[in-house]
Amino acid sequence: MWEFKFYSRGGQGAVTAAKILINAAILEGKYGQAIPSYGQERKGAPVYTYARIADAPIDVKAYVYRPNCVICFDTSLADLGIDITEGVRPGSTLIVNTDDKAYENPAFEKVCVIDADKITHERLGEVPPNVAMLGALAKATGCVGIDSLKKAVMSKIPGKAGEKNAETCAAAYENA
Repeated sequence: MWEFKFYSRGGQGAVTAAKILINAAILEGKYGQAIPSYGQERKGAPVYTYARIADAPIDVKAYVYRPNCVICFDTSLADLGIDITEGVRPGSTLIVNTDDKAYENPAFEKVCVIDADKITHERLGEVPPNVAMLGALAKATGCVGIDSLKKAVMSKIPGKAGEKNAETCAAAYENA
């Protein structure tokens, strides 16, 4: 079972990303949960979101305390004392939104660096980097396929905007 913990700031789209990820898993016949954690519901405040994907029904109904995949939308969260390595299992994967290609974190076996902000801004303008982060997540983990992820994006965001978001997701998948 994949257990994800998303670290972001309010307004970066992590809650929506978790929901889209789970919809993609369901399209593939898998089981999933998206579990948002709301606190200070304001732009820029730290936000934690959790998700699970499995091939069988998921019995646990709780936050993810021992993730095997962490998605970090904003590396500056460390400046607030937020430790993205908290509880990670050995062999875990990190998907991190940064332009620092040399970014490393020894707590993770696999680190996928993606400049999701740049990809998003070039293709969509000043919107959250969530679909780009999902593309990188799909590439780094294989937990869902890019085709089902694109379908889930277009289901959440209809019309031309959905198509452009799905293309952005695919571009991030290729760049990850």
